[in-house]
Amino acid sequence: MMRIDRRFFLAAAASSLIAPPLAAQELKSDPYFAGLYAAAQKEGELTWYIAHWSTEVAEHVAAEFAKTWSGVKANVVRATSQVIYQRLSQDMKAGVPNCDVFGSADNGHYPPLRAQNKLLAFAPKNLPFCVPILKDFDPDHFVTITDTNPTVLAYNTKLVTKEDAPKKWTDLLDPKWSGQIAIPHPGYSGAMGAWTVAMTKLYGWDFFEKLHANKPLVSRSLVDPPVTISNGESKVGLSTVASAASMNARGLPIAPVFPEDGAMLNVGPSSIMASTTHPNAAKLFMEFLLGKEVGAIMASEYNIPVRADVAPGPGLKPLAEMSGIKSDPVELSQKLPDLIEKWRDTFGV
Repeated sequence: MMRIDRRFFLAAAASSLIAPPLAAQELKSDPYFAGLYAAAQKEGELTWYIAHWSTEVAEHVAAEFAKTWSGVKANVVRATSQVIYQRLSQDMKAGVPNCDVFGSADNGHYPPLRAQNKLLAFAPKNLPFCVPILKDFDPDHFVTITDTNPTVLAYNTKLVTKEDAPKKWTDLLDPKWSGQIAIPHPGYSGAMGAWTVAMTKLYGWDFFEKLHANKPLVSRSLVDPPVTISNGESKVGLSTVASAASMNARGLPIAPVFPEDGAMLNVGPSSIMASTTHPNAAKLFMEFLLGKEVGAIMASEYNIPVRADVAPGPGLKPLAEMSGIKSDPVELSQKLPDLIEKWRDTFGV
C-alpha cells in the first residue's frame, strides 16, 4: 500500500536565514542578474517545451518574461507531457537541439534524461525562496520544481450536491456515476500517469477494472475533464486544483474536492537541456520561473505558488499546509510504461 504522507510539505525556512528577494526593477542592477541578462540579450531567445501549464498560462508567463527582460524572448511549445517528451526524444535522436528548457508534468521523464547526460546542472539564485521540500528536490540541481498543482476530485455544482459529491477516489467506482465520469489518459497526461501509479499501489488494478465498468469519458489532458464537468457533459471526475478553483471563481458550476484518501501532490519539474544553444537565456528564464512575478501569475490562476513568500489564491492552502500522496520519479519511470499498456488493454483507448 502507498503511504499517504500527511506532512509532505514543510513550513518555509526562517526569513532571517535568507537574503530578501530583489524586486524586478532591482534585478537588473544586481551584478549576477545584470551579467546574465547581458549575455542572454546576445542570444535573444530560448525555446520552452512545456506541459505542466495550459497554453494560455504558458503564453502569459512568456509575455511577462519578455516584458521584464526586454530583448529576450521565450518561444512556447506546449503539449501534454507524453507528447512533449516524445517530441524531445525525436529531437535528441535526430541530434537537433530545438529545446532549451524542458518542463513536463511527468517527473518520471527526468531520471532517464539525467542518466543519459541530457540535462544541465543549474542552481537558480531564486531557489532559496521556494518551499524547502521543493528547493531540495534535486540537491545536484539538474531538475528544478517550477510548479505544483494537486490532482483532486471535482463535481458539477448544478447537477450534484456537495453532500452527494465524491469524497474519496473510490467513490468514483459507485455505479451511480456510470457514464458521468470525466478523466484524462495516462498515455498523454503526466499528472494522470502519476495518479494511475498511485491508485494501482493503493487499490490494485481492480480499481481500474471497476472504473472502466462505469464507462468514463476519457480525454487526453487533465485540462479537459473540468471543462466537460462544468458544461454538464459529465457530473464528476478529475481536475487540478487550479482548473476547478479558477473556473469556480469565474462563476462556472464546478468545485474541487480534496479526496479523503489523499490528493495527488503533483510537481512540475523544469530543466535546462545540456544541448541548449541559448544557455544564458535559459538560465535567466529558469530564474524567472522561480521569481515573484511568476508566483503572482500562479496565484492569479489558482495554481499553488512554489515560492514561500507568495500567497495562493483565495480559498486555497499554501504548500506548507497541504497533505496528500507524493510520487517518486524513478518509480514513475519504471512502472508507468507498462501501466499505460495495461490501461489501453482495459479501456480500449
